[in-house]
Amino acid sequence: MKRLFLLGLLLVAVSLTGCALTKDFTLTLERTFNVNYNGTSYAMQNDVDATEASSDFEKYVSDLESVKIEEVTYLVSNFTGPATQKIVSAKLQVGPTDGSAPTDLASMADVVLASVAGEEQSLNTSNAGEDELEDLLLKGDHKARIYFTGTANQAPVKFTIKFTVECKVKYEKKLI
Repeated sequence: MKRLFLLGLLLVAVSLTGCALTKDFTLTLERTFNVNYNGTSYAMQNDVDATEASSDFEKYVSDLESVKIEEVTYLVSNFTGPATQKIVSAKLQVGPTDGSAPTDLASMADVVLASVAGEEQSLNTSNAGEDELEDLLLKGDHKARIYFTGTANQAPVKFTIKFTVECKVKYEKKLI
């Protein structure tokens, strides 16, 4: 009888506190831009979809608790130009896919393309840009538009750049 009472008490305690299944997983978003401009200025955009980038994201999308950007990197490849050619300034921005005003995620300045080609580089990100991207991925259609704009010191400008955004995603499913 005492065991039955303790079991009942345990069940009541569990039901009052609730049970939840949690899981953390990594979401990797990648977007590649082929910069091929005869002038020194360039501007490109393309969309990312978190549900297409991760089967876990798609599977748990209705029970996601948070998306947190851990790191943003870039990799320059296919560079053809003089050894002194550099990105004078560039911005990586994020925004809704409806074309609303984007928010700065990161910037680049005085990047000598020949020096960074073939080596992954980290970017310092802005809190506002991180918040914008995290919200876009967590809510709505789970998509974001990525913008890459910049200027170089010499023309033509020809290189490929791949941006990678690593995110930690938290899923929580209420069981009771």
